[in-house]
Amino acid sequence: MPAEKSRPDKHDAITRAASEMFLAEGFDRASLDQIAQRAGVSKQTIYSHFADKQALFLAICSELTEKLTIPLRRPRSETGDLRAILLRLGEDALAMMLHPASLDLHRLIVGAAARFPELGQAAYEAGAGRMIAELSALLEQRSRSGDGLSRELTAGEAATLAEQFIGMLRGFHQVRGLLGIAPVPEAERKAYVAACVDLLLRAA
Repeated sequence: MPAEKSRPDKHDAITRAASEMFLAEGFDRASLDQIAQRAGVSKQTIYSHFADKQALFLAICSELTEKLTIPLRRPRSETGDLRAILLRLGEDALAMMLHPASLDLHRLIVGAAARFPELGQAAYEAGAGRMIAELSALLEQRSRSGDGLSRELTAGEAATLAEQFIGMLRGFHQVRGLLGIAPVPEAERKAYVAACVDLLLRAA
């Protein structure tokens, strides 16, 4: 069905319905029949866009991960005060981690990672892995120029600091979110991010 497959409105309807069903029901319980009904298309139309339910599931998880991590994509050569850059990165990253759609996606991927290890790998690389790589490159660059850091870092030291920083940001905030516990007020989150940034700069 080449003509059917080329219609972006059908594709969007399928992915939107699939996202809702997978997040609500998980991979095993969500069926293509349910997704087709919700999208207002036939099951055959879904097969004209995706090989099977697994392919649709992987595509949805990849798409959601990409959308949620857009605010975290910054050029490695970003200029300006390093502390201000880290504060903005930290606040954006923590907000992304605590976004309801992000928490739902995290639960979904963790539940499916044993069945689809490539999904867990892809989600890590698009999310935490990308943040660590970008931050590591920024720290290493700034340490060489002496701009905001007191000493020159090796690539390994920069990577370790970046990983520790992302881990500190996540802290127990994400755990509480995943358990349905109300987040702390925004002012407290900002103060927490600032404390993480200051710890990183002291360690560097």
